[in-house]
Amino acid sequence: MTALASPDLLKVDNFWTWAVAQWSDPTLATEMMALQESHDCVVLELLLMGWLGRQHLMISSAAHRRLVEMAVPWLEGVVIPLRHTRQKWRGVAALASERQQLQSLELKCEYALAELYFRTLGLLEPSELVLTEGSRVIDNLDIALAGAAPPVAGERIRDLGVLLSK
Repeated sequence: MTALASPDLLKVDNFWTWAVAQWSDPTLATEMMALQESHDCVVLELLLMGWLGRQHLMISSAAHRRLVEMAVPWLEGVVIPLRHTRQKWRGVAALASERQQLQSLELKCEYALAELYFRTLGLLEPSELVLTEGSRVIDNLDIALAGAAPPVAGERIRDLGVLLSK
């Protein structure tokens, strides 16, 4: 393993473009939403772990914890309340326009979360984010899902890794 070769590798816009494209896969989107609902996972975090792995970057457990810790205030204070409000308004015809505006705002907040993740990645020690010889999608997902409650089955993690490796 070698240290991160180029800071140009870690560009939020490169990740965001890829993440939005991944979201257009209905199989992946369904699985991500299921993990969010049943295991309290953060979809953008899982996409980030997959993207890093595709870039042959392996993240340490300690570095992953830092990403999670940095994201919690934004998730709990902004993203999750917006999502809950948007979901409560689903099917309320009188609020359709406002719900659409919330969805747009939620997407902007998700991008801000991606920026937060990338600022945190920029603060990591070279030993915490290591460039490797091959894909590390499943390794990174294993780390990200290690603390999920209830636990995520290994086969499901591998299947998600395959979807994110396409």
